[in-house]
Amino acid sequence: YITAPEISNQGNFRSILLYRCKGDEYLTNLLKSEGRNKYITPQIQNEIISACGNLILQTIVKKVNNSQCFTVLADETTDISVTEQLALCVRFVDEQNNVNECFLKFMEIHSLTGKNLADSILNGLMSCGIDCEFLYGQGYDGASNMSGQFQGVQAHIRVKYPKAIYVHCAAHSLNLAVSTASNIKPIRNCLGIIEKLYNFFNTPKRNHVLLSTIENSDVDQKIKTLKRLCATRWVQRYDAVHDFIELFKFVVDALECISDWKDSSAIDASLLLKSMDSEFLISINIVQLMFSFGLPLCKQLQKTKIDLKEAIDLAQDTINELKKIRDNCEYEFENIFSKAKEMADEVDIVLKIKRISKTQTNRANPNDNTSNPISNVQDYYRITVFIPYIDYFTSQLTERFLSHSKVFNGFECLFSNSVDLTENDKAYFKELVEFYSPQIDKNNAIAELRLWRAKLQRSGIIPKTGIDALSECNSEIYPNINLLLKILCTLPVSTTTPERMFSALKRVKTYLRNTMSEDRLNGLTMMAVHKSIAINPDDVIDELAKQPRKLEFIL
Repeated sequence: YITAPEISNQGNFRSILLYRCKGDEYLTNLLKSEGRNKYITPQIQNEIISACGNLILQTIVKKVNNSQCFTVLADETTDISVTEQLALCVRFVDEQNNVNECFLKFMEIHSLTGKNLADSILNGLMSCGIDCEFLYGQGYDGASNMSGQFQGVQAHIRVKYPKAIYVHCAAHSLNLAVSTASNIKPIRNCLGIIEKLYNFFNTPKRNHVLLSTIENSDVDQKIKTLKRLCATRWVQRYDAVHDFIELFKFVVDALECISDWKDSSAIDASLLLKSMDSEFLISINIVQLMFSFGLPLCKQLQKTKIDLKEAIDLAQDTINELKKIRDNCEYEFENIFSKAKEMADEVDIVLKIKRISKTQTNRANPNDNTSNPISNVQDYYRITVFIPYIDYFTSQLTERFLSHSKVFNGFECLFSNSVDLTENDKAYFKELVEFYSPQIDKNNAIAELRLWRAKLQRSGIIPKTGIDALSECNSEIYPNINLLLKILCTLPVSTTTPERMFSALKRVKTYLRNTMSEDRLNGLTMMAVHKSIAINPDDVIDELAKQPRKLEFIL
Protein backbone atom coordinates (compact mmCIF):
# COMPACT_ATOMS: atom_id res chain seq x y z
CA TYR A 1 0.00 0.00 0.00
CA ILE A 2 1.01 3.64 -0.39
CA THR A 3 2.75 5.16 2.59
CA ALA A 4 3.04 8.83 3.40
CA PRO A 5 5.37 10.83 1.11
CA GLU A 6 7.58 11.86 4.02
CA ILE A 7 8.43 8.22 4.86
CA SER A 8 9.92 7.26 1.49
CA ASN A 9 10.22 8.47 -2.08
CA GLN A 10 7.15 7.07 -3.84
CA GLY A 11 8.06 8.25 -7.33
CA ASN A 12 6.20 10.72 -9.51
CA PHE A 13 3.18 8.55 -10.26
CA ARG A 14 2.36 7.58 -6.68
CA SER A 15 3.15 11.06 -5.38
CA ILE A 16 0.65 12.52 -7.85
CA LEU A 17 -1.93 9.95 -6.72
CA LEU A 18 -1.39 10.94 -3.09
CA TYR A 19 -1.84 14.58 -4.02
CA ARG A 20 -5.02 13.67 -5.91
CA CYS A 21 -6.34 11.88 -2.81
CA LYS A 22 -6.76 15.17 -0.99
CA GLY A 23 -10.45 15.92 -0.94
CA ASP A 24 -11.40 12.56 -2.47
CA GLU A 25 -12.47 10.20 0.29
CA TYR A 26 -13.23 7.26 -2.03
CA LEU A 27 -9.79 7.37 -3.69
CA THR A 28 -8.10 7.75 -0.30
CA ASN A 29 -9.85 4.67 1.12
CA LEU A 30 -9.02 2.67 -2.01
CA LEU A 31 -5.31 3.50 -2.04
CA LYS A 32 -4.77 3.11 1.75
CA SER A 33 -6.87 -0.02 2.20
CA GLU A 34 -5.41 -3.43 2.96
CA GLY A 35 -6.76 -4.94 -0.28
CA ARG A 36 -4.61 -5.97 -3.20
CA ASN A 37 -6.63 -4.48 -6.07
CA LYS A 38 -5.28 -0.95 -6.18
CA TYR A 39 -4.28 -1.04 -9.90
CA ILE A 40 -1.10 0.98 -9.38
CA THR A 41 1.58 -1.59 -10.17
CA PRO A 42 3.74 -1.04 -13.28
CA GLN A 43 2.14 -4.07 -14.96
CA ILE A 44 -1.45 -2.89 -14.64
CA GLN A 45 -0.48 0.67 -15.56
CA ASN A 46 1.13 -0.58 -18.76
CA GLU A 47 -2.04 -2.54 -19.48
CA ILE A 48 -4.15 0.59 -19.01
CA ILE A 49 -1.85 2.58 -21.31
CA SER A 50 -1.95 -0.17 -23.92
CA ALA A 51 -5.75 -0.39 -23.67
CA CYS A 52 -6.10 3.37 -24.23
CA GLY A 53 -3.80 3.16 -27.23
CA ASN A 54 -5.76 0.23 -28.68
CA LEU A 55 -9.06 2.10 -28.35
CA ILE A 56 -7.64 5.12 -30.19
CA LEU A 57 -6.18 2.84 -32.85
CA GLN A 58 -9.52 1.08 -33.34
CA THR A 59 -11.22 4.43 -33.90
CA ILE A 60 -8.68 5.40 -36.58
CA VAL A 61 -8.75 1.99 -38.28
CA LYS A 62 -12.55 2.10 -38.49
CA LYS A 63 -12.39 5.44 -40.31
CA VAL A 64 -9.68 4.18 -42.68
CA ASN A 65 -11.61 1.03 -43.61
CA ASN A 66 -14.83 3.01 -44.05
CA SER A 67 -13.09 5.36 -46.49
CA GLN A 68 -12.05 2.34 -48.63
CA CYS A 69 -9.09 4.33 -49.93
CA PHE A 70 -5.86 5.14 -48.10
CA THR A 71 -2.14 5.78 -48.52
CA VAL A 72 0.65 4.51 -46.31
CA LEU A 73 3.33 6.93 -45.10
CA ALA A 74 6.49 5.67 -43.43
CA ASP A 75 9.90 6.85 -42.33
CA GLU A 76 12.53 5.47 -39.97
CA THR A 77 14.73 6.97 -37.29
CA THR A 78 16.88 5.90 -34.34
CA ASP A 79 15.55 6.49 -30.82
CA ILE A 80 17.46 7.28 -27.61
CA SER A 81 18.25 3.59 -27.02
CA VAL A 82 19.81 3.26 -30.51
CA THR A 83 16.85 1.22 -31.72
CA GLU A 84 15.64 1.68 -35.30
CA GLN A 85 12.01 2.75 -35.20
CA LEU A 86 9.67 2.83 -38.20
CA ALA A 87 6.89 5.42 -37.92
CA LEU A 88 3.80 4.07 -39.69
CA CYS A 89 1.07 6.54 -40.70
CA VAL A 90 -1.91 6.59 -43.07
CA ARG A 91 -3.54 9.29 -45.18
CA PHE A 92 -7.24 9.03 -46.04
CA VAL A 93 -10.40 11.03 -46.71
CA ASP A 94 -13.12 10.68 -44.08
CA GLU A 95 -16.90 10.75 -44.52
CA GLN A 96 -16.93 14.58 -44.23
CA ASN A 97 -14.45 14.82 -47.16
CA ASN A 98 -11.62 15.96 -44.90
CA VAL A 99 -8.06 14.80 -45.53
CA ASN A 100 -6.52 13.12 -42.48
CA GLU A 101 -3.00 11.90 -41.81
CA CYS A 102 -2.93 9.72 -38.71
CA PHE A 103 -0.16 7.96 -36.84
CA LEU A 104 -0.71 4.23 -36.27
CA LYS A 105 2.32 2.83 -34.46
CA PHE A 106 6.07 2.62 -34.06
CA MET A 107 7.66 -0.64 -35.11
CA GLU A 108 11.10 -1.84 -34.10
CA ILE A 109 13.00 -2.99 -37.18
CA HIS A 110 16.27 -4.87 -37.46
CA SER A 111 16.92 -4.72 -41.20
CA LEU A 112 16.79 -1.76 -43.59
CA THR A 113 16.59 -3.72 -46.84
CA GLY A 114 13.68 -2.96 -49.12
CA LYS A 115 12.17 -6.45 -48.79
CA ASN A 116 12.24 -6.51 -44.98
CA LEU A 117 10.91 -2.96 -44.67
CA ALA A 118 8.08 -3.72 -47.10
CA ASP A 119 7.13 -6.82 -45.10
CA SER A 120 7.25 -4.80 -41.87
CA ILE A 121 4.97 -2.11 -43.30
CA LEU A 122 2.39 -4.58 -44.63
CA ASN A 123 2.45 -6.67 -41.45
CA GLY A 124 2.08 -3.50 -39.40
CA LEU A 125 -0.96 -2.39 -41.39
CA MET A 126 -2.58 -5.81 -41.10
CA SER A 127 -1.84 -6.08 -37.37
CA CYS A 128 -3.70 -2.80 -36.89
CA GLY A 129 -6.72 -4.27 -38.70
CA ILE A 130 -6.48 -2.22 -41.90
CA ASP A 131 -7.65 -3.82 -45.14
CA CYS A 132 -4.70 -3.45 -47.53
CA GLU A 133 -6.95 -4.06 -50.54
CA PHE A 134 -7.78 -0.35 -50.27
CA LEU A 135 -4.09 0.69 -50.48
CA TYR A 136 -3.79 3.21 -53.33
CA GLY A 137 -0.58 5.07 -52.56
CA GLN A 138 2.82 5.03 -50.88
CA GLY A 139 4.73 8.01 -49.52
CA TYR A 140 8.41 7.75 -48.55
CA ASP A 141 11.61 9.75 -48.88
CA GLY A 142 14.00 9.30 -51.77
CA ALA A 143 16.36 6.78 -50.12
CA SER A 144 17.23 3.89 -52.43
CA ASN A 145 15.91 1.24 -50.04
CA MET A 146 12.52 3.01 -50.06
CA SER A 147 12.17 4.33 -53.61
CA GLY A 148 14.23 1.77 -55.55
CA GLN A 149 12.60 0.71 -58.82
CA PHE A 150 13.42 -2.97 -58.39
CA GLN A 151 14.43 -3.70 -54.77
CA GLY A 152 12.93 -0.71 -52.97
CA VAL A 153 10.01 -0.85 -50.54
CA GLN A 154 7.63 0.64 -53.07
CA ALA A 155 8.56 -2.00 -55.69
CA HIS A 156 7.97 -4.91 -53.29
CA ILE A 157 4.63 -3.52 -52.13
CA ARG A 158 3.46 -2.92 -55.70
CA VAL A 159 4.06 -6.59 -56.48
CA LYS A 160 1.23 -7.42 -54.05
CA TYR A 161 -0.81 -4.23 -54.52
CA PRO A 162 -0.17 -2.88 -58.05
CA LYS A 163 -2.41 0.17 -57.61
CA ALA A 164 -0.35 1.53 -54.70
CA ILE A 165 1.43 4.34 -56.58
CA TYR A 166 4.68 5.60 -55.05
CA VAL A 167 5.01 9.39 -54.80
CA HIS A 168 8.33 10.85 -53.75
CA CYS A 169 7.92 13.28 -50.85
CA ALA A 170 7.52 16.75 -52.43
CA ALA A 171 9.17 18.44 -49.45
CA HIS A 172 12.24 16.23 -49.96
CA SER A 173 12.17 17.02 -53.69
CA LEU A 174 12.23 20.74 -52.96
CA ASN A 175 15.02 20.25 -50.43
CA LEU A 176 17.11 18.27 -52.92
CA ALA A 177 16.54 20.88 -55.61
CA VAL A 178 17.71 23.73 -53.37
CA SER A 179 20.67 21.86 -51.90
CA THR A 180 21.89 20.71 -55.33
CA ALA A 181 21.56 24.22 -56.79
CA SER A 182 23.46 25.63 -53.80
CA ASN A 183 26.55 23.62 -54.71
CA ILE A 184 27.66 26.51 -56.92
CA LYS A 185 30.95 27.54 -55.34
CA PRO A 186 30.16 31.17 -54.35
CA ILE A 187 26.78 30.15 -52.86
CA ARG A 188 28.28 27.15 -51.07
CA ASN A 189 31.07 29.28 -49.60
CA CYS A 190 28.60 31.98 -48.54
CA LEU A 191 26.42 29.54 -46.59
CA GLY A 192 29.50 27.92 -45.08
CA ILE A 193 30.76 31.28 -43.78
CA ILE A 194 27.37 32.03 -42.19
CA GLU A 195 27.48 28.66 -40.41
CA LYS A 196 31.03 29.30 -39.16
CA LEU A 197 30.02 32.73 -37.89
CA TYR A 198 27.13 31.18 -35.96
CA ASN A 199 29.48 28.63 -34.39
CA PHE A 200 32.02 31.35 -33.63
CA PHE A 201 29.53 33.50 -31.72
CA ASN A 202 27.85 30.50 -30.07
CA THR A 203 29.93 30.93 -26.90
CA PRO A 204 29.06 33.17 -23.93
CA LYS A 205 32.23 35.28 -24.14
CA ARG A 206 32.03 36.05 -27.86
CA ASN A 207 28.25 36.36 -27.90
CA HIS A 208 28.53 38.96 -25.11
CA VAL A 209 30.68 41.09 -27.41
CA LEU A 210 28.02 40.90 -30.15
CA LEU A 211 25.21 41.78 -27.71
CA SER A 212 27.22 44.68 -26.31
CA THR A 213 27.82 46.00 -29.83
CA ILE A 214 24.07 45.89 -30.54
CA GLU A 215 23.11 47.52 -27.23
CA ASN A 216 25.66 50.32 -27.57
CA SER A 217 24.42 51.29 -31.02
CA ASP A 218 21.81 53.93 -31.76
CA VAL A 219 19.68 51.48 -33.74
CA ASP A 220 16.64 49.83 -32.14
CA GLN A 221 17.62 46.33 -33.21
CA LYS A 222 14.98 43.66 -32.47
CA ILE A 223 17.07 40.72 -33.70
CA LYS A 224 19.83 40.03 -31.18
CA THR A 225 21.41 36.71 -32.12
CA LEU A 226 22.43 34.75 -35.19
CA LYS A 227 20.43 31.68 -36.17
CA ARG A 228 21.81 28.34 -37.14
CA LEU A 229 21.34 27.14 -40.71
CA CYS A 230 18.69 24.39 -40.77
CA ALA A 231 20.45 21.08 -41.37
CA THR A 232 17.52 19.33 -43.06
CA ARG A 233 15.31 21.87 -44.84
CA TRP A 234 17.48 24.16 -46.94
CA VAL A 235 14.77 26.72 -47.71
CA GLN A 236 14.25 27.21 -43.96
CA ARG A 237 17.74 28.73 -43.99
CA TYR A 238 16.07 31.91 -45.21
CA ASP A 239 15.50 32.98 -41.59
CA ALA A 240 19.19 32.53 -40.73
CA VAL A 241 20.29 34.45 -43.85
CA HIS A 242 17.78 37.24 -43.21
CA ASP A 243 18.87 37.65 -39.58
CA PHE A 244 22.53 37.69 -40.59
CA ILE A 245 21.91 40.50 -43.08
CA GLU A 246 20.11 42.46 -40.35
CA LEU A 247 23.05 41.99 -37.96
CA PHE A 248 25.83 42.29 -40.56
CA LYS A 249 27.26 45.61 -39.36
CA PHE A 250 27.19 44.50 -35.71
CA VAL A 251 28.87 41.19 -36.59
CA VAL A 252 31.70 43.02 -38.37
CA ASP A 253 32.17 45.41 -35.43
CA ALA A 254 32.21 42.50 -32.98
CA LEU A 255 34.77 40.61 -35.09
CA GLU A 256 37.02 43.69 -35.24
CA CYS A 257 36.84 43.95 -31.45
CA ILE A 258 37.64 40.25 -30.94
CA SER A 259 40.52 40.39 -33.45
CA ASP A 260 42.41 42.59 -30.94
CA TRP A 261 42.34 39.91 -28.24
CA LYS A 262 45.47 38.02 -27.22
CA ASP A 263 44.17 34.48 -27.76
CA SER A 264 43.24 32.12 -30.59
CA SER A 265 39.85 33.79 -31.01
CA ALA A 266 41.62 36.78 -32.58
CA ILE A 267 42.97 34.60 -35.40
CA ASP A 268 39.54 33.14 -36.17
CA ALA A 269 37.94 36.59 -36.06
CA SER A 270 40.53 37.99 -38.50
CA LEU A 271 40.00 35.09 -40.93
CA LEU A 272 36.22 35.49 -40.79
CA LEU A 273 36.55 39.22 -41.44
CA LYS A 274 38.62 38.61 -44.54
CA SER A 275 36.15 35.98 -45.81
CA MET A 276 33.34 38.56 -46.00
CA ASP A 277 34.42 40.07 -49.31
CA SER A 278 32.58 41.30 -52.42
CA GLU A 279 31.58 37.81 -53.56
CA PHE A 280 30.19 36.99 -50.12
CA LEU A 281 28.05 40.15 -49.92
CA ILE A 282 26.55 39.66 -53.36
CA SER A 283 26.03 35.91 -52.86
CA ILE A 284 24.18 36.36 -49.57
CA ASN A 285 21.72 38.78 -51.17
CA ILE A 286 21.17 36.36 -54.06
CA VAL A 287 20.50 33.54 -51.58
CA GLN A 288 18.01 35.67 -49.68
CA LEU A 289 16.07 36.40 -52.88
CA MET A 290 16.03 32.78 -54.09
CA PHE A 291 15.10 31.32 -50.71
CA SER A 292 12.30 33.86 -50.30
CA PHE A 293 10.60 32.33 -53.35
CA GLY A 294 11.07 28.78 -52.11
CA LEU A 295 9.97 29.42 -48.52
CA PRO A 296 6.17 29.69 -49.17
CA LEU A 297 6.26 26.46 -51.17
CA CYS A 298 8.22 24.74 -48.40
CA LYS A 299 5.67 25.78 -45.76
CA GLN A 300 2.70 24.71 -47.87
CA LEU A 301 4.19 21.29 -48.59
CA GLN A 302 4.35 20.59 -44.86
CA LYS A 303 0.57 20.92 -44.45
CA THR A 304 -1.63 17.87 -44.10
CA LYS A 305 -4.57 18.98 -46.25
CA ILE A 306 -2.61 19.86 -49.36
CA ASP A 307 -3.21 17.52 -52.32
CA LEU A 308 -1.13 16.65 -55.36
CA LYS A 309 -2.84 19.17 -57.67
CA GLU A 310 -2.25 22.06 -55.29
CA ALA A 311 1.38 21.02 -54.73
CA ILE A 312 2.08 20.89 -58.48
CA ASP A 313 0.35 24.25 -59.05
CA LEU A 314 2.40 25.88 -56.28
CA ALA A 315 5.63 24.41 -57.64
CA GLN A 316 4.76 25.60 -61.14
CA ASP A 317 3.99 29.10 -59.85
CA THR A 318 7.41 29.19 -58.18
CA ILE A 319 9.13 28.02 -61.37
CA ASN A 320 7.28 30.62 -63.46
CA GLU A 321 8.31 33.44 -61.12
CA LEU A 322 11.93 32.31 -61.21
CA LYS A 323 11.79 32.31 -65.02
CA LYS A 324 10.46 35.88 -64.96
CA ILE A 325 13.39 36.89 -62.77
CA ARG A 326 15.74 35.20 -65.23
CA ASP A 327 14.19 37.07 -68.15
CA ASN A 328 14.62 40.38 -66.28
CA CYS A 329 17.95 39.43 -64.75
CA GLU A 330 19.59 42.80 -65.36
CA TYR A 331 16.88 44.73 -63.50
CA GLU A 332 16.61 42.15 -60.69
CA PHE A 333 20.34 41.95 -60.17
CA GLU A 334 20.62 45.72 -60.12
CA ASN A 335 18.44 45.70 -56.96
CA ILE A 336 20.56 42.93 -55.46
CA PHE A 337 23.77 44.77 -56.27
CA SER A 338 22.50 48.01 -54.73
CA LYS A 339 21.66 46.17 -51.46
CA ALA A 340 25.10 44.56 -51.43
CA LYS A 341 26.70 47.97 -52.01
CA GLU A 342 24.78 49.45 -49.06
CA MET A 343 26.07 46.65 -46.83
CA ALA A 344 29.60 47.19 -48.14
CA ASP A 345 29.46 50.94 -47.55
CA GLU A 346 28.41 50.40 -43.92
CA VAL A 347 31.67 48.58 -43.14
CA ASP A 348 33.96 50.31 -45.68
CA ILE A 349 34.27 47.39 -48.10
CA VAL A 350 34.83 48.13 -51.80
CA LEU A 351 32.99 45.84 -54.21
CA LYS A 352 35.47 44.62 -56.78
CA ILE A 353 36.23 41.74 -59.10
CA LYS A 354 38.50 39.02 -57.80
CA ARG A 355 41.83 38.57 -59.53
CA ILE A 356 41.49 36.40 -62.64
CA SER A 357 43.83 35.24 -65.37
CA LYS A 358 43.45 33.89 -68.87
CA THR A 359 43.81 30.26 -67.77
CA GLN A 360 41.64 30.55 -64.67
CA THR A 361 40.35 27.14 -63.49
CA ASN A 362 39.35 27.59 -59.84
CA ARG A 363 37.33 30.77 -60.26
CA ALA A 364 34.70 31.93 -62.75
CA ASN A 365 36.32 33.72 -65.68
CA PRO A 366 33.85 35.11 -68.23
CA ASN A 367 36.71 36.89 -70.03
CA ASP A 368 38.21 33.61 -71.18
CA ASN A 369 38.05 33.21 -74.97
CA THR A 370 36.06 36.43 -75.43
CA SER A 371 36.92 39.53 -77.39
CA ASN A 372 34.96 41.84 -75.06
CA PRO A 373 36.41 41.47 -71.55
CA ILE A 374 34.11 42.31 -68.62
CA SER A 375 35.48 44.94 -66.30
CA ASN A 376 32.24 46.10 -64.66
CA VAL A 377 31.75 44.63 -61.18
CA GLN A 378 27.97 44.38 -61.50
CA ASP A 379 28.12 42.60 -64.87
CA TYR A 380 30.81 40.23 -63.61
CA TYR A 381 28.82 38.93 -60.63
CA ARG A 382 25.58 38.85 -62.60
CA ILE A 383 27.18 36.53 -65.17
CA THR A 384 29.27 34.40 -62.82
CA VAL A 385 26.95 33.98 -59.82
CA PHE A 386 23.37 35.20 -60.29
CA ILE A 387 22.50 33.75 -63.71
CA PRO A 388 24.10 30.28 -63.13
CA TYR A 389 22.41 29.98 -59.74
CA ILE A 390 18.92 30.90 -60.91
CA ASP A 391 19.23 28.68 -64.00
CA TYR A 392 20.37 25.74 -61.90
CA PHE A 393 17.68 26.44 -59.29
CA THR A 394 14.91 26.52 -61.92
CA SER A 395 16.11 23.41 -63.76
CA GLN A 396 16.37 21.43 -60.51
CA LEU A 397 12.85 22.39 -59.43
CA THR A 398 11.46 21.44 -62.85
CA GLU A 399 13.29 18.13 -62.87
CA ARG A 400 12.41 17.17 -59.27
CA PHE A 401 8.69 17.90 -59.67
CA LEU A 402 8.43 16.24 -63.09
CA SER A 403 7.53 12.87 -61.53
CA HIS A 404 4.71 14.49 -59.56
CA SER A 405 3.35 16.06 -62.75
CA LYS A 406 3.36 12.67 -64.51
CA VAL A 407 1.29 11.14 -61.71
CA PHE A 408 -1.22 14.00 -61.99
CA ASN A 409 -1.59 13.87 -65.80
CA GLY A 410 -4.51 11.44 -65.75
CA PHE A 411 -6.40 13.36 -63.07
CA GLU A 412 -5.97 16.76 -64.73
CA CYS A 413 -9.01 16.37 -66.99
CA LEU A 414 -11.25 16.22 -63.89
CA PHE A 415 -10.66 19.93 -63.19
CA SER A 416 -11.84 21.46 -66.46
CA ASN A 417 -15.36 22.77 -67.07
CA SER A 418 -15.10 22.40 -70.84
CA VAL A 419 -17.51 19.79 -72.18
CA ASP A 420 -15.36 19.02 -75.21
CA LEU A 421 -12.61 16.50 -74.50
CA THR A 422 -9.27 16.97 -76.22
CA GLU A 423 -7.29 14.05 -77.58
CA ASN A 424 -4.85 14.36 -74.68
CA ASP A 425 -7.74 14.32 -72.20
CA LYS A 426 -9.13 11.14 -73.74
CA ALA A 427 -5.74 9.42 -73.86
CA TYR A 428 -4.74 10.30 -70.29
CA PHE A 429 -8.18 9.51 -68.87
CA LYS A 430 -8.36 6.18 -70.68
CA GLU A 431 -4.97 5.24 -69.28
CA LEU A 432 -6.12 6.27 -65.79
CA VAL A 433 -9.32 4.21 -66.05
CA GLU A 434 -7.40 1.18 -67.30
CA PHE A 435 -4.99 1.45 -64.35
CA TYR A 436 -7.74 1.58 -61.71
CA SER A 437 -9.96 -1.00 -63.37
CA PRO A 438 -12.06 -2.92 -62.21
CA GLN A 439 -12.76 -0.48 -59.36
CA ILE A 440 -13.53 2.06 -62.10
CA ASP A 441 -16.19 1.01 -64.62
CA LYS A 442 -14.54 1.38 -68.03
CA ASN A 443 -17.88 1.36 -69.88
CA ASN A 444 -19.38 4.33 -68.05
CA ALA A 445 -16.25 6.32 -67.23
CA ILE A 446 -16.15 8.55 -70.35
CA ALA A 447 -19.87 9.33 -70.20
CA GLU A 448 -19.58 10.11 -66.53
CA LEU A 449 -16.63 12.41 -67.20
CA ARG A 450 -18.67 14.35 -69.78
CA LEU A 451 -21.57 14.70 -67.32
CA TRP A 452 -19.18 15.82 -64.57
CA ARG A 453 -17.61 18.51 -66.77
CA ALA A 454 -21.07 19.61 -67.91
CA LYS A 455 -22.02 20.07 -64.25
CA LEU A 456 -18.93 22.17 -63.64
CA GLN A 457 -19.70 24.30 -66.69
CA ARG A 458 -23.31 24.77 -65.64
CA SER A 459 -22.29 25.72 -62.12
CA GLY A 460 -19.44 27.94 -63.33
CA ILE A 461 -17.02 26.14 -60.99
CA ILE A 462 -13.36 25.41 -61.67
CA PRO A 463 -12.07 23.43 -58.64
CA LYS A 464 -8.68 24.59 -57.44
CA THR A 465 -7.93 21.50 -55.35
CA GLY A 466 -8.99 17.89 -55.20
CA ILE A 467 -10.95 18.49 -51.99
CA ASP A 468 -12.89 21.31 -53.66
CA ALA A 469 -13.80 19.00 -56.53
CA LEU A 470 -14.67 16.13 -54.19
CA SER A 471 -17.05 18.31 -52.18
CA GLU A 472 -18.96 19.10 -55.41
CA CYS A 473 -19.04 15.50 -56.66
CA ASN A 474 -22.07 13.43 -55.66
CA SER A 475 -20.97 9.82 -55.18
CA GLU A 476 -24.38 8.49 -56.25
CA ILE A 477 -24.46 10.41 -59.54
CA TYR A 478 -20.74 10.25 -60.36
CA PRO A 479 -19.42 7.15 -58.52
CA ASN A 480 -16.37 6.66 -60.77
CA ILE A 481 -15.36 10.33 -60.73
CA ASN A 482 -15.89 10.42 -56.98
CA LEU A 483 -13.53 7.48 -56.46
CA LEU A 484 -10.88 9.00 -58.73
CA LEU A 485 -11.05 12.30 -56.85
CA LYS A 486 -10.82 10.47 -53.54
CA ILE A 487 -7.74 8.60 -54.78
CA LEU A 488 -6.19 11.91 -55.89
CA CYS A 489 -6.82 13.48 -52.48
CA THR A 490 -5.39 10.38 -50.80
CA LEU A 491 -2.15 10.28 -52.81
CA PRO A 492 0.67 11.55 -50.58
CA VAL A 493 2.36 14.91 -51.04
CA SER A 494 4.98 14.76 -48.30
CA THR A 495 6.09 12.61 -45.37
CA THR A 496 5.95 15.39 -42.80
CA THR A 497 3.53 13.45 -40.55
CA PRO A 498 5.96 10.53 -39.94
CA GLU A 499 8.73 13.09 -39.38
CA ARG A 500 6.60 14.90 -36.81
CA MET A 501 6.26 11.59 -34.99
CA PHE A 502 10.02 11.63 -34.46
CA SER A 503 9.53 14.71 -32.27
CA ALA A 504 6.86 12.86 -30.30
CA LEU A 505 9.23 9.90 -29.98
CA LYS A 506 11.87 12.14 -28.37
CA ARG A 507 9.34 13.46 -25.87
CA VAL A 508 7.96 10.03 -24.92
CA LYS A 509 11.04 7.82 -25.00
CA THR A 510 13.54 9.91 -23.08
CA TYR A 511 16.95 9.22 -21.58
CA LEU A 512 15.35 8.22 -18.25
CA ARG A 513 12.70 6.05 -19.95
CA ASN A 514 14.77 4.37 -22.63
CA THR A 515 13.90 0.75 -21.79
CA MET A 516 10.15 0.92 -22.23
CA SER A 517 8.44 -1.75 -24.30
CA GLU A 518 6.91 -1.11 -27.72
CA ASP A 519 3.37 -1.52 -26.32
CA ARG A 520 3.91 1.18 -23.72
CA LEU A 521 5.66 3.42 -26.27
CA ASN A 522 2.81 3.13 -28.77
CA GLY A 523 0.15 3.61 -26.11
CA LEU A 524 1.76 6.78 -24.76
CA THR A 525 2.41 8.12 -28.26
CA MET A 526 -1.18 7.51 -29.36
CA MET A 527 -2.51 9.43 -26.35
CA ALA A 528 0.02 12.23 -26.88
CA VAL A 529 -0.67 12.61 -30.61
CA HIS A 530 -4.40 11.93 -30.92
CA LYS A 531 -5.66 14.19 -28.15
CA SER A 532 -8.85 14.95 -30.07
CA ILE A 533 -10.03 11.32 -29.81
CA ALA A 534 -11.93 10.94 -26.52
CA ILE A 535 -11.41 7.83 -24.40
CA ASN A 536 -14.36 6.48 -22.43
CA PRO A 537 -13.29 4.96 -19.05
CA ASP A 538 -15.97 2.27 -19.40
CA ASP A 539 -14.43 1.21 -22.72
CA VAL A 540 -11.00 1.01 -21.10
CA ILE A 541 -12.40 -1.20 -18.34
CA ASP A 542 -14.07 -3.45 -20.94
CA GLU A 543 -10.77 -3.69 -22.82
CA LEU A 544 -8.89 -4.65 -19.64
CA ALA A 545 -11.55 -7.19 -18.69
CA LYS A 546 -10.86 -9.13 -21.89
CA GLN A 547 -7.39 -10.07 -20.62
CA PRO A 548 -7.16 -13.36 -18.64
CA ARG A 549 -5.95 -12.81 -15.09
CA LYS A 550 -5.81 -14.78 -11.82
CA LEU A 551 -7.80 -12.26 -9.79
CA GLU A 552 -11.12 -10.76 -10.73
CA PHE A 553 -10.54 -7.40 -12.37
CA ILE A 554 -13.59 -5.73 -10.77
CA LEU A 555 -15.00 -6.84 -7.45
